[in-house]
Amino acid sequence: MPAMAEVPAGFWKRYAAWSLDAAILALPVWLLSAERIRTQARALLDSTVALSDQVAQRMVDMLMEGGDPVALAHRLTADSDVREAIRGVAAGTYALAATPVAWFAVFAAIYWIAFEGSAWQATPGKRALGLRAAGLDGESMSWPRTALRHAAGALSWLTLNLGHALAAWTPQKRALHDLIAGTRVLAKDGSMPGWAKLWLGLQIVAAIAACAWLYLTLLSAMQASVDNALLQ
Repeated sequence: MPAMAEVPAGFWKRYAAWSLDAAILALPVWLLSAERIRTQARALLDSTVALSDQVAQRMVDMLMEGGDPVALAHRLTADSDVREAIRGVAAGTYALAATPVAWFAVFAAIYWIAFEGSAWQATPGKRALGLRAAGLDGESMSWPRTALRHAAGALSWLTLNLGHALAAWTPQKRALHDLIAGTRVLAKDGSMPGWAKLWLGLQIVAAIAACAWLYLTLLSAMQASVDNALLQ
């Protein structure tokens, strides 16, 4: 029986493979960054509370003076204390993300180049989905091309993932870094395994839960700040 012809790998299948690999790399990144993440998370929380307190106080002051919402917005943007608090939150966010992102970038470069340049032509995540990275004719990639493909991936991220999204629109389902490096990702078949669909579903649930937690946390912080401002 002849072997089944490979087909261009679709966006969601590629994303499922990438997210599996990202989960693998998350473990060493966490082990190396856990203490700093905890420290910076506490500092970011303090900065967020300080910003919430500043905004709540200005809101209460404006309401007591009978001001309108438009005037409040202008006052908030012009208030030096509020702007300083915003800078504190921005700096705290950068400090929280910088170390784990840097470690992830280092590990990712080694991981993707080593696996995709090997006889596998695929990371563990890609192999689990039956994918492989190859040249335009399906041939294996040289180490320089593998490195170029990974480096070009930075442009896909810097375009706010529009570079990755090209894999959903282009005829050969090639992302921006594939177009730059002259590569593509092939799949043994176009179907998505049931376990991979479950994996994607769990990520959606986790993202919704995280957004809900963040919203409720910020809402609770703002309510506490308003209550404190009213008591002063």
